[in-house]
Amino acid sequence: REDYLINILRLAEGEGVVRTSKLASFMKVAPASVTEMLHTLSDAGLVNYEKYRGVSLTPKGMECAQNLRRKHHIVERFLTDVLDIDHQAAHDEACLMEHAISDDSANRMCRIIGTRIDCDCGTCNNPCNSHKCEYTLSDLSSGDVGIISHLKSNDLSKVKKLLSMGFIPGREVVLESKQINGPRVVRIGDSIFALDMDLASTVCLEDDSN
Repeated sequence: REDYLINILRLAEGEGVVRTSKLASFMKVAPASVTEMLHTLSDAGLVNYEKYRGVSLTPKGMECAQNLRRKHHIVERFLTDVLDIDHQAAHDEACLMEHAISDDSANRMCRIIGTRIDCDCGTCNNPCNSHKCEYTLSDLSSGDVGIISHLKSNDLSKVKKLLSMGFIPGREVVLESKQINGPRVVRIGDSIFALDMDLASTVCLEDDSN
């Protein structure tokens, strides 16, 4: 069912209605099978289907399809950008994982990737873009404690370095000491690191002012 929804979304871009013959050809399935599934999706309130005219997504179906495409985008970028998996393999794995991964896990991946990524999923909502970075590790005073929100940098090497050191969204960090325009000595778990200002500014923290 989810494959049908996301493929209707792909084929309907700029048109709204998709011919059943086009959908059958795209998915490489028999037209009779497409018709049967569209009746099922229509009964579930996910599509508008009219014989001889085609199919379109309902608001409920659109939300489901866009969420699937968003998950695909996040997983694919996580696999290529963080794990260095080649694009084709990442795409193939994302096609499988988009159906199984939870919203929470996708959001966590999104936060690890950071706000440097602009979602190209059309009209879907990408929480990555809602993460502001007004408060960073570099802003802490000696002895302050913070919770990592996300990592923000256009330099993948910095993101990977911080991830390998344990700077994962949701973890607590403590600023042990700092020097003006100098390194920040940070404790995360049982490890202590000295980060320069640029790297420390990459680590965005949750705003606990509220």
